[in-house]
This record gives sequence, structure tokens and C-alpha cells, in this order.
Amino acid sequence: MLAITTSAIVIVTALYAVKRVKAARNLSVVSVIIIIIQIILGMLVVDSKLEPLLVAAHLSTGVLLFATMLTIFLITYRLKALKK
Repeated sequence: MLAITTSAIVIVTALYAVKRVKAARNLSVVSVIIIIIQIILGMLVVDSKLEPLLVAAHLSTGVLLFATMLTIFLITYRLKALKK
């Protein structure tokens, strides 16, 4: 359930950024690609019964997704602050 919620938030954020925030457009597309990779890795982790290399790749991809979403937030927040 958490994966579905997270995926929905990432996709909605990406769509918003593509339409409204030019500075974060490329990162938004990258975040959608990362979430797709994350979903595939999660499936492989479950199928492999917690193979350590796959678990590490899944965790690393999650950290990369977090960093990407944080960067999108900071870009959007700074642009909003500059307009005031």
C-alpha cells in the first residue's frame, strides 16, 4: 500500500512540475523513471527472497528517489520564494 501511495505522489508531483515549473521539468521525468525502476527492483527482491545485492540496489534506488524529490521540492520552493 505504501508503494502505491508513494508512486501516486511521485507521478502527481512530476505532472505538476512538467506543466508549471520549467526548472524542475527534467528532474520530474527522471523521478518517474526512478520510480519505475524502484517498482521493478521491489518485485525482483520479493521474487528472489531477499537476495542481498537486489536489496542493496532497491535501497539505493529509494535513496536516489528521495534525493530527486527533495531537489524538486527545493527548486520549486526557491522559485516560489523569489517571486514574492
